[in-house]
Amino acid sequence: MSKRFDVTTVGSTMLRLSVQPGERLETAPMYEVRTAGTESNTMVALARMGRQTAWVSRLTDNALGRRVAREIGHHGVDVSRVVWTTEARNEVFFVEAGASPRPTQVIYDRSHSAVASMQTAELDLDFLLDTRILHLSGILPALSEQCLQVTRDLVQAARSAHVPVSFDVNYRAKLWSPQQAARSLEPLMQGADYLFLTREDAGQVFGLQGEPEQLVRSCSDRFGAGLCVVTLGGEGGVAWDGHDLHKCSGYPVEAQDRLGAGDCFAAGVLCGVLEGSVSQGMAFGAAMAALKLGIRGDYFVSDRAEVLRLLDSAPGREVGR
Repeated sequence: MSKRFDVTTVGSTMLRLSVQPGERLETAPMYEVRTAGTESNTMVALARMGRQTAWVSRLTDNALGRRVAREIGHHGVDVSRVVWTTEARNEVFFVEAGASPRPTQVIYDRSHSAVASMQTAELDLDFLLDTRILHLSGILPALSEQCLQVTRDLVQAARSAHVPVSFDVNYRAKLWSPQQAARSLEPLMQGADYLFLTREDAGQVFGLQGEPEQLVRSCSDRFGAGLCVVTLGGEGGVAWDGHDLHKCSGYPVEAQDRLGAGDCFAAGVLCGVLEGSVSQGMAFGAAMAALKLGIRGDYFVSDRAEVLRLLDSAPGREVGR
């Protein structure tokens, strides 16, 4: 039976207020306003690669909430099942671009948000599960006990409906401690069909170390993932599917904006999986992350043709056993 969507998700998207490179948050005369959130970043990237995607959340019905939904929908993502409320508020975060030796700084303003009070009963599960993959992240369950329960319910519903689950750890130290994250996330990660984590997440949250090829196997063994992907920043990434090891290298980039690149990598891998090739997905992921680094804002404002041109101009990727 065919599915309406390739990938669906539930998540949090915020207003993003950033200052120009070289400016400080405390003295900047103006802020650039965009929207951003890991789940919506991933859906936008997949939609721009030609996949059918949907994003669901809970937003306050005002000009700011409508802007969030409109900007995500602009890229071809279905936002028709957003839960609207007149209560609470929409989330905001502030970004100060780094300049060595000063790292990029992020300040969150997320307390008492509309999404933090989301309940599973508000969600259209039939809509969300009419998909080839349900994609979730470790950010939503960090927002509140309600959001943690929603994530648990979604994982259980997907498994009951035989819908593959994709899970991106996306650990955020400003939301919870490594111990809290590990305790809450590990049950959600167990048995995921597609699991994504950074090398730093593996070590900081779960205490898993080692060279990339061994690390990805260790993560796969611990969480029982069908496909486990460990991203390595500018070095690319490595994936283990239980039989084959898939590797991709990074690209030299002139970075304009580092936020959202990891979400593009995950989107590329899922795109390849949907098209029947993990190794192609890893190549997509590396190329999409590299292209995103040259684009201001969190969203992947590119397309398949540009990704393929970059792949055609790059040295071959590796797949080994």
